[in-house]
Amino acid sequence: MYSIGQFAKKTGLTVRALRFYSDKGLLDPCRISEAGHRYYNDESIVRVQKIMTLKYLDYSLEDIEALFSKGETGLIESLQFQRKQLEKKRKHLDNIIANLDQAIAIGERSESIEPTIFLSFIHNLLKEEEQKEYLRQYFPKALIDKMYDYFEVNLIEMNHQYIQLTHQLKQAYIEPIPDKYLQSIIEQFSMIIPQEIAMEIAEALKDSDLTEMDEWLFPSPFTKEEEDWLIEQAKRLGLYGGYDDE
Repeated sequence: MYSIGQFAKKTGLTVRALRFYSDKGLLDPCRISEAGHRYYNDESIVRVQKIMTLKYLDYSLEDIEALFSKGETGLIESLQFQRKQLEKKRKHLDNIIANLDQAIAIGERSESIEPTIFLSFIHNLLKEEEQKEYLRQYFPKALIDKMYDYFEVNLIEMNHQYIQLTHQLKQAYIEPIPDKYLQSIIEQFSMIIPQEIAMEIAEALKDSDLTEMDEWLFPSPFTKEEEDWLIEQAKRLGLYGGYDDE
């Protein structure tokens, strides 16, 4: 049998934590003396191991208390469920790591990167699944799959081009450049997505009730002033099938 101080040293918990778990009904002492001293035994160690393991698996204290009330059967079922959740979490983390690797590869190829542009690009990578779910409300699944399949195959080259052209357009907004160079940049920007896919998107938009994109899921690297300027320049240069249609 262990005093609360001895048990705290043995388990690596503080006396305060042991008292807290006791107050929550998760870890009752095996005996309390007449003087109010708490004592624990080896079974208490097993109980602590269970509590700490479940906490590591992101269970709240309320969830742990509910599990203990169901006995071992409920515990096994819950752990099986939690394992599935952790598998999903691991897959999600693997996707994030893969996306960051892609972002690093693109960043290393880019001559100059503005933080706003690059973070917007990374945000789009990390929110890909949520973007697809959002777009399914407005576009046919086949079109969404076609879009993202193309993005996946051409990810590094396409996004490298996107970052460079976006940077050039933002610079042109600050310091005007000759029309022939501006026209070339806008045309290249509008053609990052193949015209075949862009036309399918335009057709699908006609039949949808989508009026504006979710700014959180699809952040623009341009300010409102820059966007207005781009549309104005595209119209002025006669590029009606370019940026203005994007």
